[in-house]
Amino acid sequence: MIADYQRSPEWDRLGERTKKDYRIDLGKVAAKFGTVPLVVFGDQKMRADVMAWRAEMAGKKAIVMLSTLLSWGVTEGKMRHNVATGIPMLYSANRAVIIWTAEDMAAIEPHCSKELWQAIRLASMTGFRLGDLVDVGWQHVGLQSIVFVTAKRDKRVVIPVFAELRKLLDEIGGSEGTILKNSRGQAWTESGLGGVFQKAKAKAAGFNRELRIHDLRGTYATWLARKGLTDQEIARIVAWSEKQVAEIRRSYVDEEHVVTSLVARIEAIK
Repeated sequence: MIADYQRSPEWDRLGERTKKDYRIDLGKVAAKFGTVPLVVFGDQKMRADVMAWRAEMAGKKAIVMLSTLLSWGVTEGKMRHNVATGIPMLYSANRAVIIWTAEDMAAIEPHCSKELWQAIRLASMTGFRLGDLVDVGWQHVGLQSIVFVTAKRDKRVVIPVFAELRKLLDEIGGSEGTILKNSRGQAWTESGLGGVFQKAKAKAAGFNRELRIHDLRGTYATWLARKGLTDQEIARIVAWSEKQVAEIRRSYVDEEHVVTSLVARIEAIK
C-alpha cells in the first residue's frame, strides 16, 4: 500500500521537501508494520499496537504518517477503518520556543568560517529552514523583501529586509545563484552546511549543544517581536500559528521586558 500511495495523485501534489520527509517516515512505518496484512488493520485491537508504537516513537512524526497512509487506504477502499485516526504524536519538546541566545552566538562565532557565520546570521534574520537556506538565491531578493517558495510546504513567504539584513546581504555580495556559498565558491548542500555546523558546534565551549540551525527560526521570531511586529504579522512571515508566536513572545520578549522594567524601578529607588 505504501508503494501505491507513492504513485497516487495525492502524493504527486506534495512538495519535494515534504516527499523527502514522508519517505523517511514511511520507511519507519514499513519497518514496523510492513509485513502485517492489511486485513489486520481492520481490527480495532490493532489500535493498542499502534498506541504502543507511538510511545516508542515519542517526538517522531511517523505515527502521523501512519494515520495519513491509513486514511488514504480507507479512501481508496483498501480497508474499512483507520485504527490510527485521532492518535496524535507525542512531543518530546516544542522546538518553536527554543532559541539561540546572544551568548550562544558569541560562543560559536570564533569556531565558524566566514561562510558558516554568514549562513547562521542569514538564518537568524530570515527564519529559513536549513533546506531553504541553501536554496534561496539572489533572484528572490528585492528592494524591501525576499520572496521565496519554501520546499517543505510549497508556501510563498515574504521576508522583510530590515537594515540589518540588508547590511548582511551587502556583506555577502553577489547577483546570481544562491545567496550562500561555501569556501570553494559553490552553493552549499544541506548536508554540507549541516556537517560544517556540527563540527563548529562540537568545538564551541559554552554553546548549547542541543541547538540546531532550525532553532534560529525561533530566534528570528523573537527578533521580529522585539522590533514591534504583532503576533499575526510574525505568524504570516514565519508560517507559524499565532499561538506559537504568542508562546515564544511570553517565553522571551515579555519576560525580558518585565525583568528590564524591574531593574529600572530598583535602580530608580537608589
